[in-house]
Amino acid sequence: MKSIFLLLLGFFLTVPLWSQQKSETGIRHAFVVSGPKTFEINEKDEIVWEYEGRSRDIYKLDNGNYLITYATKVVEVTPAKEVVWTYERSVNPELMSAQRLRNGRTLVTELGEQPRLVEVDPAGKIRRIIPLQPETDNVHMQSRMSRKLANGRYLVPHRLMPFVKEYNKRGKVVRTFRVDIPELGGPAAKNGTFAAVRQKDGSTIMTCASGNRMVLFDKKGKVEWQLTTQEIDGQLQDVCGLQPLKNGNYLVSCYGNQAKDGLKMMEITRDKKIVWTYQNPDAKYVHTLQVLSTNGVPE
Repeated sequence: MKSIFLLLLGFFLTVPLWSQQKSETGIRHAFVVSGPKTFEINEKDEIVWEYEGRSRDIYKLDNGNYLITYATKVVEVTPAKEVVWTYERSVNPELMSAQRLRNGRTLVTELGEQPRLVEVDPAGKIRRIIPLQPETDNVHMQSRMSRKLANGRYLVPHRLMPFVKEYNKRGKVVRTFRVDIPELGGPAAKNGTFAAVRQKDGSTIMTCASGNRMVLFDKKGKVEWQLTTQEIDGQLQDVCGLQPLKNGNYLVSCYGNQAKDGLKMMEITRDKKIVWTYQNPDAKYVHTLQVLSTNGVPE
């Protein structure tokens, strides 16, 4: 009898009382997130790595290290929490995002009087500067998760303004995706953008944080699909982080969904069904995310 009691006690002490990942079809993800808590969760809902500070962007690199962006610096950190690379702010007061490029450089988004993207080499030297045109003096809201594309251009969401701009290496705007058009609610929707991803078929999917909306533009720049918070019972609150999954679904984070049982992250199908959720009262203000695997298969 005593052994059974101890066995049950051990079970309840090791299993989280708060159910975090939920899916009626058995979907399980491993992922990393940035925000007030920076951590990696495995498919068993275990925190397998956590790091200090309030982060803005995160990516787990192929070498197993983590590339983390803070307001004043970008660091590459080993699983043993050794900092092996750092880039710190200089001419601008804020940093927002970072992306490790195939050539070994790191793309960093800077906000300030000289809003720009910079490509920094492994030695910490700036090798390329791409000036940005955010069209606002609100420094913190100038831009968000900028990414370099396979075509050598740069896709930049401008957080306060209703557009995502595509820049060439000289800083010229070669394409603009406007989200203040009538079919997306017009200016009244206040669709300031947060994340944007160019997909393999040439389409561009993006999150509109303040508009509580997701929008997919086809390769010609026409609206192909959109999702509003009203269509999923108000759960799309301040939608920020975004990753298209191999199965065609989208995994997003909801920075503003702060109710105790609020959905911090969701996997959403193209027919607008929520098939996986993550709930955790301690994981507040999830900024960005990266899904590492789904049911044992790398993403």
